Amino acid sequence: MENKHWIQGGFRCESPLFRREFSAEGVRSARLEICGLGFFHLYVNGKRVGDEEFVPAWTNFSSLLGCRAAYPVWEERAHYRTHYLVYDLTPYLREGENVLGVQLGNGFYHQTRRTAEGELVYGFPKLRYELTLTHIDGTETFLESGPDTLWAESEILENNLYFGETHDLRKIQPHWAEPGFRGEGWQRSNPCHAPETELAEQTCPADRAVREITPVFCGEKGGARIYDCGENITGWVNIRCRGKAGEAVTVRHSEELSPEGALDFASCGGKEQIQEDRYFCGEEPLTVHPKFCWHGFRYFAVQGPGEPVSVSVVHTDLAVTSGFRCADPVLNWLYEAYVRSQLDNIHGCVPSDCPHRERLGYTGDGQITARCVMLTLDARKMYDKWMEDILDSQGAETGHIPHTAPFYGGGGGPGGWGGAIFQVPMAYYEAYGDVSLLRRAYPAILRWLDYMDAHSEDGLIVREEEGGWCLGDWCPPPGMEHPKIPPEYVNTYYYIQGLRAAIQAASLLGEPEPPKAAMRLEASEKALMEAFYDPDTGSFCGGVNGADAFAVDLGLGDSRTRQNLADRYRKSGKLDTGIFGTDILLDVLFRQGEGQLAYELLAKKTDASFANMMEKGATTLWETWDGGASHNHPMFGGAVRQLFTQVLGIRQQPGSAGYADVRIEPADIPGLSWAEGWITAPGGRIYVRWKRNEDGSISVSDRPE
Repeated sequence: MENKHWIQGGFRCESPLFRREFSAEGVRSARLEICGLGFFHLYVNGKRVGDEEFVPAWTNFSSLLGCRAAYPVWEERAHYRTHYLVYDLTPYLREGENVLGVQLGNGFYHQTRRTAEGELVYGFPKLRYELTLTHIDGTETFLESGPDTLWAESEILENNLYFGETHDLRKIQPHWAEPGFRGEGWQRSNPCHAPETELAEQTCPADRAVREITPVFCGEKGGARIYDCGENITGWVNIRCRGKAGEAVTVRHSEELSPEGALDFASCGGKEQIQEDRYFCGEEPLTVHPKFCWHGFRYFAVQGPGEPVSVSVVHTDLAVTSGFRCADPVLNWLYEAYVRSQLDNIHGCVPSDCPHRERLGYTGDGQITARCVMLTLDARKMYDKWMEDILDSQGAETGHIPHTAPFYGGGGGPGGWGGAIFQVPMAYYEAYGDVSLLRRAYPAILRWLDYMDAHSEDGLIVREEEGGWCLGDWCPPPGMEHPKIPPEYVNTYYYIQGLRAAIQAASLLGEPEPPKAAMRLEASEKALMEAFYDPDTGSFCGGVNGADAFAVDLGLGDSRTRQNLADRYRKSGKLDTGIFGTDILLDVLFRQGEGQLAYELLAKKTDASFANMMEKGATTLWETWDGGASHNHPMFGGAVRQLFTQVLGIRQQPGSAGYADVRIEPADIPGLSWAEGWITAPGGRIYVRWKRNEDGSISVSDRPE
């Protein structure tokens, strides 16, 4: 599709309708290429085409330079990309007159209300399409967006991803996308500037309404009727508006209830960012839902003459390709809560941090969960797309990888967040045996390593952008507002891992070893030892926040370091780690043969534990160990991969990838009596079931009973 002849409605209209009449005589096929920004719904002759939601998928649409950002990361992006979709309209056409109809919504393209990350606006809603009709005689008719396309205001008065939508159902024009319609207020569309972007066909999965829930009535509070979905989800309430014309129906959403039974908004944005939909009733009862936003919630409240019919669960349509259960209910809950959290946080093939307050593709959250996503979900095409977002977000001049991709502000650090540039393609290679992402990312990895080197002193990564965040780890347990582990320690850990990954990638790709990589690697390993290793104790940074696990994972320290690590957590019996440290700590303990200890940290109830989340009634993972922020954050779920690689023991032989060469070797966990589960590898399903015998040995099977 060519990037020209875009059209729009009026500047004050947040959700315009577009209508194009055309004649189709003797048509053999009809191909439509279309992009509506921010999101669009497509109709032909009054029928909705497809069931995709929130298309096109969010990308780095175009430049945000000139907008106000909350964080000083403003080098020009390397590349801008916008997806269009292709539809076969042949089944929808009729002989004679036809109508192409489109409704637009703001999406991220024209998001103006949440400004915590800055005032980041790409432009006003706009539309571009190309329709090619191929006739039976071989001739073609070509139609495209232009002044012949008429526009009018829709029933949607306001729509915002973060806050919700307002619909005036009295403004609905029945049959507006059908032949013969003659309504009021329609006028020729307005030409507008084409966005400075590359147009590319969308090949990644779209969002869909994947299942329906029947909510349970909980009672009334403050004049509102409260309902429970039974689980924390993303999606919308299908509400039957049955009042008199003009009467308002309001639906509000939250993850939790207050002790008094009212909605508690604290975990999903507070009272300053309430997810609310409002509908003004029409002349006849009508069942409606928001069209261009999803909500993150478990509970909702209805005020006015409206009745919930059902709740739709909506997210990117990724199949669950795994299963897990065992003798421990905490681990069973952990797997289920993680999968639900992760799916709730994938929209537009962007893995987000939370589905309500921020909704951003944080690279830190995304990289720490990547291996787990690839084990549990059919995510290959998703990562094809999200890797493009990361590459497009890289600073053209500096090589910096920002904290969100697509870039939309946000804070983080150069290692745990920027390290997504090598972590994601390396995880992709390991999971699928495919070097294509590594090949595309390899030059960007080298530029990121140069960026890290430029922000180092004596081999340690000590800073990021001036005035911005330079975090190491994130969200340790209560009592540690920030991790005690030094940021430069964590960031240098990721720098070293990145250097090693670059050397491995070069070998896999048949490239020469990256210049200076070996020298930088030696210098940083030496600097980490000199700055943070205590030769008297054998520990790094006093062992706090899993510091010794970071070192052991790098092969640094000595036998005392490994022993100190196990002794510390055996004595404390609880986690003191953030999102990166938790994953690394459990992985290292399992690999050291400390399976029982790692299992206890995964399953034991303490004030900072998954068991505590389960006991408090959570159905998705929390952002913080104490539940003080979002209750739908998958980032701690990176450790769930241990359920498959260690508890089940599905391990790849060293030097192999794509599960082409697998050994089944469950970790030694005396406290667990049985476990079973499966993953789907490129070569097919890998199933494991084991049980502990009376003599303490285990019996392993690769077939269900």
